[in-house]
Amino acid sequence: MSVIDELRREGDIFQAYEMAKVRLKAKPDQSLVKHDLARVLTDLLQKNCYLVQSESFFNYLNEFYALNIPDRHSVIHENIMWQVGKFIKELTRSEAPSEVFDQLYNLINHVNLPAGTSLFTFIVSSVLESKEFNDSYIKILIKNRVRHLPANHFEAINEGGEKKPSLGELLLLTIAKNLTNQKEANSSDIHVLLEELDYVGEHYTNIPYIDYYKAKSYLTLKDFKSAEKAILSYLKKRSKEHLAWELLSDIIDDQDRKIQALCKTVICHSNPGQLLRSQTKLFYLLIKEKEFVVAKSLHQSITNTHRELGKKSSEEWLSFTNEPWFKNAKRDLSFFTYCYRRSKEIVAYVFEDWKAQNGIIYGLNLAKDLAEFVVADDIHGAFKFFGDKNLKVGDFVSLKLQRVANHEGVRYKALHFEKSDKRPKRTIYKVVEDHIREDSDGHYVGSVPINFSFAESKGYNLGDVVRVKAVKLPSSKFRENSKWKVLSMFSKKSE
Repeated sequence: MSVIDELRREGDIFQAYEMAKVRLKAKPDQSLVKHDLARVLTDLLQKNCYLVQSESFFNYLNEFYALNIPDRHSVIHENIMWQVGKFIKELTRSEAPSEVFDQLYNLINHVNLPAGTSLFTFIVSSVLESKEFNDSYIKILIKNRVRHLPANHFEAINEGGEKKPSLGELLLLTIAKNLTNQKEANSSDIHVLLEELDYVGEHYTNIPYIDYYKAKSYLTLKDFKSAEKAILSYLKKRSKEHLAWELLSDIIDDQDRKIQALCKTVICHSNPGQLLRSQTKLFYLLIKEKEFVVAKSLHQSITNTHRELGKKSSEEWLSFTNEPWFKNAKRDLSFFTYCYRRSKEIVAYVFEDWKAQNGIIYGLNLAKDLAEFVVADDIHGAFKFFGDKNLKVGDFVSLKLQRVANHEGVRYKALHFEKSDKRPKRTIYKVVEDHIREDSDGHYVGSVPINFSFAESKGYNLGDVVRVKAVKLPSSKFRENSKWKVLSMFSKKSE
């Protein structure tokens, strides 16, 4: 043990520091002397990792890097970085001014942290925590890359039944949001982000937003073809996200498609305030198209949302109510209905390679604006139809469905539908012509059970020959094994 190490051990850190500097001055190229001083500087950094002592901390850190100790002496560098991590934590706790963080991050930006280690995790997580107090944090995160986190930091966290994002997901999303929201992002940084998105997407399937931020990254690079490919891939997995449809509208150059995508955006289920930007974009495009009735409806909705959120509408915005087109647009039209109809083409485009299944509408829940469909005994569900008066119970529909499994079971989400001439499976839809007969457990036409009171109300009696169209309702909705809903009943005489 050197004399300097003995002094450190006895707590005479400043005496050790002065002695180490004297020895270094005498032998500036000797590695052992440099290492002695580096260990002393580590102790001094540890004693000064507080905001009020930040000037001393920076002086000692600069002094260490001036030693130019090679990276192969990793333990020395790592011990220094542990102190840097503690300093970052303390600066964040103290809500230090941004210039203090900037100075520190400029100093350590050249450092290569050991991948997959606890030190790597400590430093990047500490830097991530500081993001509210500075802008320079991002260059540290970009340099060190998400992929170098230990694999266990990409596992989803479950706290008391509530799922929380992992450190890896938080780190990736923070970098992605920062870079893709910059007005003039550095293209080399965007390429690094794309590499990290590809890596994480390939190795960790539980990170959901990979393709969304790939699309935003490509859009930043003005690679519209790659951006569209990425956002289409994302929408096929998460078709209800308004931000994804809005991003598609930003990517697409065709004006009609752009409006269709924005129409789909504004009818997505979300908080009204979250849709204001998309609604406003759509409003100005509708004005250009001279769709004044819809634009007026949208303007009124946006104005109401401003009021509800306590936001003041601009004078320019309020002045639209004095425009001749606004005053002349007297017909009352819900922009929801308009947007629902106009967005169907873009939705069909997104899911054009999705296999369609034939089903039938067995109910319309007007109160909840839901059309209930069935394709097979185990394939059924409901979708919003926005009061579409062209849709009726008994309509055949071609549906593109997504199977969604969770702790509650399996359900089917309708991604796209259109009316069809193709009959659904015979197991759920029957057209039977036979006598009305009575059996021990009820009344039937062929194999279809019927409500005899309904038949009597139509003027039919036992033994009459009638033609019945019926749909088998989903068995999960009833305790009985099967329940049929008669859609129509008529006789040849009435045809």
